[in-house]
Amino acid sequence: MCYVSATAQTETHDTIKTQNLDEVVVEAQLQRTDAQKSTYIPTTKQKNASQSGADLIDQMGIPQLKATLGNSIETNSGKPVAVFIDFIPASENDLKAMRMSDVKKVEYYEYPSDPRLQGNPYVVNYIMAKYEYGGYVKGFDHTNLLSYSEQLLGNVRLQYKKMTYDLMGYGWGMTNDHYGSELTETYRLPQPDGSVKEFDRYSNTTSSKERRQQYFAAFKATYNSDKIQASSQINGSINRKPHSDRNGEVVYSPADFSSSEYASTLRNTSKFISYSGYYFFSLPKNNSVTFTPSYIYSHTDQNSSYIENGYAAILNGASDNTNQLKGNLKFNHDFGKYGNMLGFLRGSYEYNRTRYTGTATSLDKAKSTRFGIGANYNITVGNFYGTTRFGWDWDRLQFGDMTDRPSSPWFDLSLQCGFKEKHSVSATFHYSTWQPSPSFKSDNIIQSTPLMRYTGNPNLVPSKSYDIDFRYTWLPGNNYSFSAFAWAWIVDDRYAYDYEATSTGILRTIRQPMGSFAQGKYGINGTLRFLDRKLMFAGQVGQLLNHNGKPYGINHSYIDWYARVRYYLGNWNFTATYISDNGSADGCMNGIWNYGKSDWYITIGWYNSDWNVRADFIDFTRWNWRSAKQVMRSKYYDTTEIMLNGQSHALIQLSATYTFGFGKKVSRDNEPGVSGTASSGILQ
Repeated sequence: MCYVSATAQTETHDTIKTQNLDEVVVEAQLQRTDAQKSTYIPTTKQKNASQSGADLIDQMGIPQLKATLGNSIETNSGKPVAVFIDFIPASENDLKAMRMSDVKKVEYYEYPSDPRLQGNPYVVNYIMAKYEYGGYVKGFDHTNLLSYSEQLLGNVRLQYKKMTYDLMGYGWGMTNDHYGSELTETYRLPQPDGSVKEFDRYSNTTSSKERRQQYFAAFKATYNSDKIQASSQINGSINRKPHSDRNGEVVYSPADFSSSEYASTLRNTSKFISYSGYYFFSLPKNNSVTFTPSYIYSHTDQNSSYIENGYAAILNGASDNTNQLKGNLKFNHDFGKYGNMLGFLRGSYEYNRTRYTGTATSLDKAKSTRFGIGANYNITVGNFYGTTRFGWDWDRLQFGDMTDRPSSPWFDLSLQCGFKEKHSVSATFHYSTWQPSPSFKSDNIIQSTPLMRYTGNPNLVPSKSYDIDFRYTWLPGNNYSFSAFAWAWIVDDRYAYDYEATSTGILRTIRQPMGSFAQGKYGINGTLRFLDRKLMFAGQVGQLLNHNGKPYGINHSYIDWYARVRYYLGNWNFTATYISDNGSADGCMNGIWNYGKSDWYITIGWYNSDWNVRADFIDFTRWNWRSAKQVMRSKYYDTTEIMLNGQSHALIQLSATYTFGFGKKVSRDNEPGVSGTASSGILQ
């Protein structure tokens, strides 16, 4: 916003008259939308009050997006969003390490035509300030008190001309002695005489010791020019869970079994090393090529024990080595007014070698290979933008001596309309298949408690997934923004957990095909700003609908909402947020329904040119360790579990960033981050 005052002079034959004109206010347009993207320009207050890129999304109140506590970004309906910084892929840790004062604007795309965005359906791209040479150092600290955890991150950037070098280190640790659950299991076991023996088993955690650590280091080199963008990153990571120890009591009702006490331990260590690359080449005659290779190697060791009075000790161990290789090659041609065509080849290979010891002893080898081809075509006609994407995937799934070769098509259709830079509406449809994890295909039978065993299914094949989305955005001015959304998700030919009963206990297995899984949600949200954008109100309300077919046969419906008010006062900012209780399905494989508690928190932040300090005071009216409640019902086996952790306990969060910049106009910001971890093949 710019304020201008002026003085005008008018000359007559004899005198010069001076007249003061009224003050003129010129305000830049900070948000606009069209058929292809929405663009938002952050204010200085919003950037200064933000500690990360995800935090900036929250400060700006972008109506199509929301930022989670873990620094990931989602659509307002909960769909994952791919993040780019100056059109180069970025991770959640990149968002923590980025220099906030360098953000010029934030762009949000749905099914973008730009080949640099790699055909992702939902994309956020940060446009950063450009410099000639220099760099910066940034430190980030986040500490939870009362339920202790601490996160430290440091990033060093050096740039000279078109080359940028980043070195990042990260450490995270958590300590909690209030971790566990209150679990009631109902067993209905058929007996040889034709009767059914029904009883409850109640287990409660009386003491616990939970310790977790994560460490990683990353090095990234980036070349950025008008014709070429190239990025290579090497990442090493160690994830440790040295203690996940529980002590508790077990009570049966009716008292056909004696009450007892139990002790369980779990230790887990995973080591990862990975490489990820991104290479974009602009070619003559409106052509371009993008190549994105990646490789991950992981080694995981896991050991557990369960000892209950009156029963033999249950000891299990597993060691897994996983190699995962992926590659995507994309060729794009721009036809001008006739649209844009992108064709691609993609492939992936994963090899899991898992050795089990304890209640099951074996060496499982699983290999999964996928090769796919596809094409995208998009075109803009006036205010309308349309995208269609289609392709075919061929899989080779090998587990032990069994080999399966399924293949299936996938298809996307997106139609968008934008007009007057204030309105946009879009609808999308997506069909694809879900490849089962190698960990689901083990036929080992693992004993977890005296009454419960679990196994996998080597015969699983990909299930079918259907998505439908509708979105509307209205940006009437800089101080107001609104959106509405509705989506549905259906899984067919699904594989799901099923519980088989014997006279002595339950075997949890995985069966396919089971009844369909369907979920949908609709809602609205909005942001209002007053007092020269110093005061902001934001909120959302929605309803979730869920159907979980055979073997559970259950329907759920839940309404949730949140409200937030934020005020900027000089170098200070104050926020109050309330989030209602909520309900959600725990994935599509099981029948668990989560009942989450409500949350409220107050945030106080302060900043200057280098420092940003913040304190969050969360749920100070709740001092018990109970959080979500999980309920599952099936023919032979039911569970009701209350989770014990710090997620809904009173909590103080302290966080601070320090950023020191140097040089002359650094070029681009695309910090390195954790590039991902390969999934373990250990049966869970």
